[in-house]
Amino acid sequence: MDASTNSREVPVDLARAGEARYFIVWRGAVAGLGGGGPNELAVAAEAVVTDVLLSAREGVLQIESVHDEEVVRISIKHPEIKERRMRDLEDMLDRFLDDYEITPTHAMLEKRLR
Repeated sequence: MDASTNSREVPVDLARAGEARYFIVWRGAVAGLGGGGPNELAVAAEAVVTDVLLSAREGVLQIESVHDEEVVRISIKHPEIKERRMRDLEDMLDRFLDDYEITPTHAMLEKRLR
């Protein structure tokens, strides 16, 4: 089956108001994450977005959601981060996600559909 893709650009000031989180949670629910899956994805995404917001005063977050029958992937492109501000971000992502990738300008979050 083909993957379903949806994307949104969110200015940093709107991301601070929760727009990015709402989009990510909604996309996880639409993909069919069950149980605590949408909340786990939301917690991980909120940590990444918070880390970006602590480091970037302006710019745009480009958020893309892709899902198929097996996984939901959230891709967040953001202004470059020289140094991550949140402690133990990777530990949190390990706890709530099935896979992830973090670079200075991008985060990919993956949650399996169960």
